[in-house]
Amino acid sequence: MRILDLFCCAGGAGMGYHQAGFEVVGVDLNPQPRYPFAFIQHDALTLDMRFLRSFDAIHASPPCQGYSEMRHAPGAVGAPMLIDETRALLEATGLPWVIENVEGAAWAMRAPITLCGSMFGLGAQGCRLQRHRLFESNVSLSAPHCNHDDAPVIGVYGGHARKRAAKAGGRGTRDVWEGGHRAAASEALGIDWMTLAEMSEAIPPAFTRHIGKQLLAHTSRQAVAA
Repeated sequence: MRILDLFCCAGGAGMGYHQAGFEVVGVDLNPQPRYPFAFIQHDALTLDMRFLRSFDAIHASPPCQGYSEMRHAPGAVGAPMLIDETRALLEATGLPWVIENVEGAAWAMRAPITLCGSMFGLGAQGCRLQRHRLFESNVSLSAPHCNHDDAPVIGVYGGHARKRAAKAGGRGTRDVWEGGHRAAASEALGIDWMTLAEMSEAIPPAFTRHIGKQLLAHTSRQAVAA
């Protein structure tokens, strides 16, 4: 089964689908030299429909900056908000599809599920990862329950690994990690091929491994029904 990974960046989502059992092809407007699978540099929203329909499923992670809490920060003002345009393209394919984005995009998404690092035991050096992300799909998806506890929370953003929130042991402590920031971020996300800057934008592969298994099960059921 083949899945097209649109707005793929450095491949956090793509790796999860690969681990679930898909053959993955990534598309991004910018060069992605560390993308671990076949890659096409192209505007995702102008791809030929025949090309799109040559896949079994499509994942899309349109830019999140316009929906994030930092949308008013310098460099993020005026960031594109492409969820509606992306959904229209995916719906036109007739394929199973998934759109991923940040919690701040909830108003623009239709009945998304939320995935959290705590659902998959993610974390590093005594800290747990949350990194809540939303997933909308035309396939029925399920999510485990969050397992938040009292452990400090590790956040990976801005090219750093951070201990977030004083109530979780965060801001009052120094962001010092065994092996450095990249080692901590890599362990927390389950990603070992990206730079820190790329990891700051990535989702953990565990998220799309979970989604991918459900897409494969859906496709199998559809094939049996046919």
